[in-house]
Amino acid sequence: MKMRVFGLFIVLSLLLTACNPKNDEKTIVMGTTEGLYAKVIDQALAPALKELGYKIEVKKYVDFVTPNEELVKGEIDANMFQQRLYLDQAKQHENLPIVALTDIPSVGLGIYSNELTSIDDIPNGAWITIPNDELGTARALHLLEHQGLLSLNEGASTYTVNESNIDSNPKNLQIQPVLTAQLIASLASGNLAIIPDNYIIVNEMELDDALAREQLNEELNYIIAVNEEDKDQDFAKALNEAVQSETFKQSIDKHFQGFGK
Repeated sequence: MKMRVFGLFIVLSLLLTACNPKNDEKTIVMGTTEGLYAKVIDQALAPALKELGYKIEVKKYVDFVTPNEELVKGEIDANMFQQRLYLDQAKQHENLPIVALTDIPSVGLGIYSNELTSIDDIPNGAWITIPNDELGTARALHLLEHQGLLSLNEGASTYTVNESNIDSNPKNLQIQPVLTAQLIASLASGNLAIIPDNYIIVNEMELDDALAREQLNEELNYIIAVNEEDKDQDFAKALNEAVQSETFKQSIDKHFQGFGK
């Protein structure tokens, strides 16, 4: 009889433990690429999810194709590495059942200089380096246009413009596309460089030192993506809630200079 009572006690204890949310820690497998967003997951998203009873497992990739492929296959639950524009373009080429779950702090561009302190100080013939990838070049040229430093051909495609689309360059800026990884080094020999926020942060420079910052539109925002069939699952709701939480926002301010604002 005593053994039966003891056994019943153990069963009841196990049931109570299983029903206790504090002991029901769930895991979200998140795909990302090495760099800034891997750190955002570790230092901002993970603490926010922990408060919601979730833990996160990170899977890192070295390219921009595999994270979406493995998301579709169910190898990961979500990914954080791409802009809304990139996902939209990928879905045009392949029938990917992936949706943007929520926007996250997003990498913009800034105009930096070791010698100038204002856009008004840019001299005629100034040498400026910009990212050499297609989208980076287009964004950099639009940033210069928004600052009144040049104008682009009317009707030019927004995300594929290059130096050949420059209609007016009143300061005769010498624009040189270079590898993004070389932009910071190029400041030593050039007047200006247009540099993505993530390179500024990881090199422990100050975002506030930018002479001007890019204003991102929705297409250029970075996102957390999930499979469409999972967008209403509890883990997806937890991801969205975590990104909106004060814990996440305060961690971004503390560790990443509040980038993406």
